[in-house]
Amino acid sequence: MQNVKNTKSVSRRQKRLWLYPPSEYPCFLLSRMRREIVTLKLKVGYPGCFHEPVATAYFRRGVEKGTHQFEAVGTVKATLDGTPVEVERDGLSASITVPRDGILLLEVTVPDTRESIPSIRFEPAEGWEASIDGAGFAAADQDEFQHEPEQTEPRDLVEFAPGRYDASIEVFAHIEIESTSEPSLHVGESIPEMENRDPAHFEQSTALIQTAPGRWRTPLPLAFRYARVESESAATVSCMSRVCDTPLRGMFNSDEELDYIWNQSAYTLHLCNRKFLLDGIKRDRLPWLGDLAISLMADAYTFADPLPVRRTLAALGRAGIKEKHLNGIIDYTLWFFICHDKYQLYFGDRDFLVQQYPLIREILHDIIAIAERNGGLLPTGGGWCFIDWLEMEKNTALQMLYHWALLSAAELGRRMDDVEVSRLCHEKAAALKARLMDSAYDGGAGLFRAKPGDADSPFLRHPNFLAVLSGAASEDVSERIADALCTDEMPAVGTPYMASLEILALHRAGEDSAAISRIRRIWGGMAEMGATTFYEAFDEKATADESLVFYGRPYGRSLCHAWSSGPAALLPIIAFGCEPTADGWSDFCVARSSPLHEATATVPVGGDATLQLRTEHGAIKLDRHPDNAR
Repeated sequence: MQNVKNTKSVSRRQKRLWLYPPSEYPCFLLSRMRREIVTLKLKVGYPGCFHEPVATAYFRRGVEKGTHQFEAVGTVKATLDGTPVEVERDGLSASITVPRDGILLLEVTVPDTRESIPSIRFEPAEGWEASIDGAGFAAADQDEFQHEPEQTEPRDLVEFAPGRYDASIEVFAHIEIESTSEPSLHVGESIPEMENRDPAHFEQSTALIQTAPGRWRTPLPLAFRYARVESESAATVSCMSRVCDTPLRGMFNSDEELDYIWNQSAYTLHLCNRKFLLDGIKRDRLPWLGDLAISLMADAYTFADPLPVRRTLAALGRAGIKEKHLNGIIDYTLWFFICHDKYQLYFGDRDFLVQQYPLIREILHDIIAIAERNGGLLPTGGGWCFIDWLEMEKNTALQMLYHWALLSAAELGRRMDDVEVSRLCHEKAAALKARLMDSAYDGGAGLFRAKPGDADSPFLRHPNFLAVLSGAASEDVSERIADALCTDEMPAVGTPYMASLEILALHRAGEDSAAISRIRRIWGGMAEMGATTFYEAFDEKATADESLVFYGRPYGRSLCHAWSSGPAALLPIIAFGCEPTADGWSDFCVARSSPLHEATATVPVGGDATLQLRTEHGAIKLDRHPDNAR
């Protein structure tokens, strides 16, 4: 796989950690990204309500008598047990001398939260609490320095025609041009997009800034494979690719086609890991909660990096749903609970759950109240119910997702010993399941109809594979659903995002061979078109040019989308049955047989441990495993 295995960078764990109030740094990053998409003139709407970082924050901890050195972003006022203490400053560095043991309170203020937010670096970092109002304190977040310089590395561009350059693979990079006259730049994920000269069809701004006499640069990185540079004088073009600093820890090998699919799924995710797990690098460049359901699983089996998942959940959940649903989408509010549950299962970050649980509980009660006002079912009208990029009836699919979210919230409550929430969620889920079986399930067909209570509504894939994944379908019903999903009788899903969930449902229902076949059809189909990263949407019947069209725009489709990285997780799950059964992989399962005759995999299973798996004539062997394998 290109540009991942050989990445040379400093691990996040080796960076100096700074302290922030809970969720403030992710919200700062998100605010900055939202401004960047305006600068780049990206054609993306971003609905929802988002918390804006505060200008003043408070940090406190018990300290011993003596002089303490620390660093701070912002002006600092200090008190010891309420008595003012002088702070000496020299740039970021600060020093304070306290006359006795006591509680040190630092009030840190910045002039402009668009440029920076209050933070401190104090060693040891443990024990610090933080607050945005000076009243409600919680354990401070630890994260990187907010002005950490981006890591880049040179990327070769091959001139394949005069002024036309090929990076050989999709990249997220700055372009630099040396020219005595001002050049113009156009880029594309495809050659037709690069050659487009109609400004109405530009998907990202390629404006250049002059950094020195005769030198020009893109102010922000661009997503592209191909570049066109035009200048009245000779031009020298170079490319600096932005590098994700997390090393690849997973691996999957089988046959040539599946190897390519796994590798480029991991590379797709690698490009979309930009502090958060973003959706697409050309158009969206923003995090979305539904998309996270797939990308967090892919992350767990490749880079095993909890930080971008944690940031995404923190930033997108911070504002709650009093005004609008998370990301402005009702089903994305439901994915919030599912993703929190999955995050704990794969990464075992209890401190984060403790920090986030009051907000999780608040949003849970809000979404239950919405359903109760609608007779126990969530409404599909009055807002954005997304599910998939398809015009279809989405009612039953939304209720299935609600059932899944209730069970996920019940698990979060169980982890927190919140018996009240866990019991409430199980009761609501049981009532919803019974209602859906009564009003939406067609026993003759063995399938759920698209709308509860409407016997004339069609059979669609989404409510049925979500019934399997949500636990609303029993084992025998799941088997009947899987039989139908294996055929082409129902309309296809609209995106690799939903295809990943359908494939996971096939696996859950025991249809592993069909699941592998579906991966080959969809992701193998993109590979046959020359995809080096995987697309936002894919139609097996579309031509190469038709595959660029989306949102009614000729180049609107994102050709590098994190929600399409699903095979990075699906292949080791299907081939080896390798999944955690307790938080942080403290326990996990592995199947005895595989649908693949020959395959090997490395799966990160918590901390620095990995699981080495292989098949011999379909039988699964464990070559190396921690003591908790079973």
